[in-house]
Amino acid sequence: MDASRRPRFGDLPGLALLGPVRPWGTGGVLLLGAIVLGGLWARLQGLSAEGFADDEMHKWLAAERYLHGDFLGDDIEHPMLMKLLITGTLLVGRPLGWAPETITRLPLALAGGLSVLVAAWLGRRLFGRLAGLVTAGLLAASPTFIGYNRVAKEDTLLGFFLLLAVLCTAEAKVAADGESPAASRRWELGAAAAVGLLCASKYFFFFATVPPLAYAWLRGTGTAWRISPGRWAVLLLTSLATFAAVNWMFFLPSTWAFLLQYLQAKVTIHGGLYFAGHIYRNAQVVGRDGLPPWFYLTFAWVKLAPPTLLATGLGLGLALWLRAPSHRLVLVWIGAWAAILVPLASKWGRFFLTLQPALALLAGYAVAALVAWAAERSGKRARWISPALAAILGALLVGTEAHAALVHAPHERLYVSVLGGGSSRVTFYFPHCDYFDAGFREAIQAIASRAEPGAEIATDIDWPARYYADRAGRTDLVVSAFRPGAACRSGHPCYVVTQAGRWYRHNVEALERLSQEAPWHVETIEGVEVVKVFRLPAGMDPFVTAR
Repeated sequence: MDASRRPRFGDLPGLALLGPVRPWGTGGVLLLGAIVLGGLWARLQGLSAEGFADDEMHKWLAAERYLHGDFLGDDIEHPMLMKLLITGTLLVGRPLGWAPETITRLPLALAGGLSVLVAAWLGRRLFGRLAGLVTAGLLAASPTFIGYNRVAKEDTLLGFFLLLAVLCTAEAKVAADGESPAASRRWELGAAAAVGLLCASKYFFFFATVPPLAYAWLRGTGTAWRISPGRWAVLLLTSLATFAAVNWMFFLPSTWAFLLQYLQAKVTIHGGLYFAGHIYRNAQVVGRDGLPPWFYLTFAWVKLAPPTLLATGLGLGLALWLRAPSHRLVLVWIGAWAAILVPLASKWGRFFLTLQPALALLAGYAVAALVAWAAERSGKRARWISPALAAILGALLVGTEAHAALVHAPHERLYVSVLGGGSSRVTFYFPHCDYFDAGFREAIQAIASRAEPGAEIATDIDWPARYYADRAGRTDLVVSAFRPGAACRSGHPCYVVTQAGRWYRHNVEALERLSQEAPWHVETIEGVEVVKVFRLPAGMDPFVTAR
């Protein structure tokens, strides 16, 4: 081959998004099946190992109300789809004796496992079979992806439907260039429906721009794909109809009134988040002292295993350099995510779930590109060098993630890579997001077993405290919010529950005073004290009394 015409490093046959993909083959099907089943097992085992977090408590209560046709309780700031899925799981799981925590988390754990399969299909379409398998392996084994799939928050569903929307967009382009307009129209409708479902999962409407922005950028690659204004209207109506079918509450005036208050930070509980040694405001869209732009860069640095981080960086560099049609789909996805969530003052670790599949795709692409480059350089020896290199790189990336997940199970979110300082730094970076109130249930159980009749529990998450106290048969216990003027006012002994990550500006001075005393009870996870209970005598106010 003429050296001047030799493909550049990173070029792969599938980058043009043209023609059929290479079949998985028997070995590929078996390997993909093992990856998906392993990912599902990691997400489903021990779902009730952690008690309800405050946010999850409201999902459970909403599902209980949904059973009786009551859709107007709290948690209105979130769409209905996830709560409908939990309600359906409740109907099945309660007669079977499933734990409430399992029932509430099961739909999200399943969606996380299915995301692995969809990501494999998308990776194969964009970058080839090897990239699809590596992408699936990374998402199946990642302790961060597993851990956040195991909590009842909308981000897992949002990421799942975003993956489907991008897959349908890619297939619509391929079908149009393959002179199959009917198939292209079907894929377009699939993308529109997926957009409706992702908007019905979480009110991150900006993700709806990913398919049209990708279409606009792909037009510059010589594609025959064309969507007329009338067709755009049909697709928009499809998205709206899908959204309305599973989230009709959005159209009620009471929902709009509540959402307006929510956006104005009038209904938030605390409005703060501890991150990397500082307490930031986290209830406003923009503003001073919100979470800094490097929040998610830090998250990627400490939550991705080093080989994954390196491969992702290589894949991103190649995508920015070549900007082939397959790259453009992923770059639009990352760009839409970063344009909104990076400058946004309010940030949470779980928002990374909608970015991580795109990063895994780039890591899978980097592996495929390295193997293809090695095959070209090795000539006749490629027959054995390529499979060996693919196996080594795939095992290195997936194996490091899987090892971290196994070490930290069932608390996979607690993984911090060696680049971030390892496990000793869990309480420094994202303790609120990573612990997600783990250990709180056990602390309330300890209080319920030993506290005096009529004693008070002061905590920043009063709903779970009331729930677990009642479940332990202690309906006599008084629960109060750990805030100035509200905590420890009952005239009975007061048990103050403090948690790693729930340090806010309104309570930090009181917590610092309490930390100087020996706790009455401590809950540890992986050797770290994450929940402490302090017993205060009747009449002592933790916010004004120096101890």
